[in-house]
Amino acid sequence: MPISQQLQSIVDSIATLKAGITAQLDQVDQDDMVIIEPLNFCTILSGLPSFRRLPGIPEHMGFDPNYTCDSPENAQELRQYLESVFGIKDADTLNTQRYEFFHTFNEYYDFASEWDGTPTVDVDTLSDDGKLIYTKSRDFAYYFRDLVGQQGFLAWDIGEHVMLIRAAYACGILTQSQYEDMLILEGRQCNEMFANFGDFAISALCGAVYYMFVTAGQFEEDGLAEFLDINMRIVSKLFNDGVWALNAWCEQNYKQLAIPSDQIERLLPDAYLGMNAVASDRILVEGYRISVMLREEPKSPQDTGWRFFAGDEPEDYVTNPANFGILDINLIVNYSADVIPFLEMPVGTLLTRNDDDEFVSYEGEIDLNGESPDDIDPEAFG
Repeated sequence: MPISQQLQSIVDSIATLKAGITAQLDQVDQDDMVIIEPLNFCTILSGLPSFRRLPGIPEHMGFDPNYTCDSPENAQELRQYLESVFGIKDADTLNTQRYEFFHTFNEYYDFASEWDGTPTVDVDTLSDDGKLIYTKSRDFAYYFRDLVGQQGFLAWDIGEHVMLIRAAYACGILTQSQYEDMLILEGRQCNEMFANFGDFAISALCGAVYYMFVTAGQFEEDGLAEFLDINMRIVSKLFNDGVWALNAWCEQNYKQLAIPSDQIERLLPDAYLGMNAVASDRILVEGYRISVMLREEPKSPQDTGWRFFAGDEPEDYVTNPANFGILDINLIVNYSADVIPFLEMPVGTLLTRNDDDEFVSYEGEIDLNGESPDDIDPEAFG
């Protein structure tokens, strides 16, 4: 499909910015890297949408991780806005609605699978209208492929998700604990997919243009250049003000995984590409086999719902999110490939490894206070 002059100009503008950022990154001294505290890091991921004025917020939220509305009246106005526009009225609806409204990464993933010859969507099964919408969105996204790579438009989604989480906390919808848990979840996904604010900015800008295109009905390019210009000005301000910096990032590779990256095998079919699961560090870092597998309701479109444990984690360990990793499920099953036959079992499934080394259904509450780690021989590969 031939590219329009307007779209070519948009792509060229972002490409020029990316080239400039890449050149600056080449000059960054890794010894001078600044590590940002996790909660502050998660907060500034909402860099683009944080400059919007929301009802109940006189100017904008800025980047104070503890920002709250300055009066009960403003808090009520913001709560009404979140419910009427996004359907958000509590933590549960926030968990679902933020992905319902902002999921450009999922769309890009479907497009990329088609470009790579392993399509996840059977276009022929779509209605005529659905097929038209899908193909126009796919063809539009293709022009940004070389700019964003595998990260797609994820930064746009993360920024919008964080903005909604912050707004919900600001008006009292979320408790401090709920707020921090949701923020850290977004931050970890960002940290796994991006290496610096330069990559994040390019993904966010491309996502902004794509989001505007699809929300306008996939037919009009009018307004895209103006929307990009607004967001590029914000990106420039974020870098100039030092909110985002090319020598600053959250600590990467928080943990050294027990399985070296060059030993990870592709064990799962294409349907699992891009899908995540949660595993205890007893597995991921210390190399213990999976001995307990529980499937909960997924928290996001990328979440399989699977939670994997070594089986000896004490209660205070299990209740601390820092002791778990949200990673590609293919990576996790490399620790214990014998879990693969059970991955299609439904939500609510709870399986434990018995004395014969087989997974069996478990009825009742699970006690994760099992054997002492000193009594177990770690086995990274089953």
